[in-house]
This record gives sequence, structure tokens and C-alpha cells, in this order.
Amino acid sequence: MNADRAARRIPDFRRLAFTTTEMIAVIVVIGVICGIAIPHINFTQYQVDAAVRTVRMAVQNAQRLAVTRQYNVIVSFDETSNRIRVLEDGNNNNAVDLGERVTWVPLQDGVNFATPPAGINGPVIMPVDGSDVVTIDGMPSIIFRRNGAGNTDLEVYLTSRRVNPNDFRGVTVLKATGRTDWYKYIGSMWTQGSI
Repeated sequence: MNADRAARRIPDFRRLAFTTTEMIAVIVVIGVICGIAIPHINFTQYQVDAAVRTVRMAVQNAQRLAVTRQYNVIVSFDETSNRIRVLEDGNNNNAVDLGERVTWVPLQDGVNFATPPAGINGPVIMPVDGSDVVTIDGMPSIIFRRNGAGNTDLEVYLTSRRVNPNDFRGVTVLKATGRTDWYKYIGSMWTQGSI
């Protein structure tokens, strides 16, 4: 009788694994779920959201840099190449001089500057708009002073290459403080984005 009990205690390791048929069934179910879900994910809006964070971060970093370094920092928007130039203007002459640091920040693939159907604070006619936007080296620019203030209130608009109205995003900069906010265009109105 003890031999029978001992034989029953030894586990049968052959049944502890999955069969090939079970594995194939699981892979097929996962494939069907992915086939249904992936077309409903809007990757384009994720790209535009990432680009608006890139623009906002470049502007915020430039404003902080102006305060810490105590000279002008100029953020220029290259609308044709879809990138941002940050110039640390050590001598405050609004030009790139030898020895001054220039950083280029590209937008994400598939995202470009574009004029939206309506502006955040009213009508706009350009992708980079503001009351006192200056043109430096052929690019619309904002200049941050050593106190952190900008030379203009600013609105920067981005969208995907497919130019779907719901893909528009905007970044605003408040002249007096350099504060930035970002917005999404949903339907026919702008709503403030979250962090």
C-alpha cells in the first residue's frame, strides 16, 4: 500500500506544459484582437502631441536660459524645414555671431507648422503669430530677455501632414512672464491640454 501512495505523489510533468495547439490558439486570438484595435489607434495625433511638447519645452528652456545666463535667448521657427532654432545671443544684437551657441530642435516626422481654421485668441493668418513677432534670418522669432519676459505674445500652431482639423495643436506664450500653455483643436474650438 505504501508503494501505491508513493507512486501517486510523483507529479506527471508531461501535462505541465502547453501543447502546440493551445499556443497557436492563443496567438490567433491575440492577432484578431490586434487586428481590430490597431486601426482605431490614431498614431498621427500622438505625433502632433509629441511635437507640441517639443515646441513648448524648447520655448520654456529658452526662457529659463535667458534668466540664468542674463542675456537674450532667441527662439526662431523654421517653417519650411519644420524645426526650431534656439540662439544664445551673448551680445544681445539679435544675430548669430561667432562663439554664440545655436541649437536646432526638429519637429517629429509627419508634423509641420500650419495656419489653423481659427486661432486660440482670435483670427490668425500665419502658423507663428503674435503682436510683435520679429523676423530674424527669415524666420519668425521671439526674444526672451534676462528677466524672462518675451518681446511678444506668441501663438505657434502645428498639425499633421494630413491637415485634419482635429490634429491642430497650439502653444501660447505670454509676453510679460514667458508662461506657456498648449491647446488642442477639437471640433470647432480650442481646449487647453493637460501636462
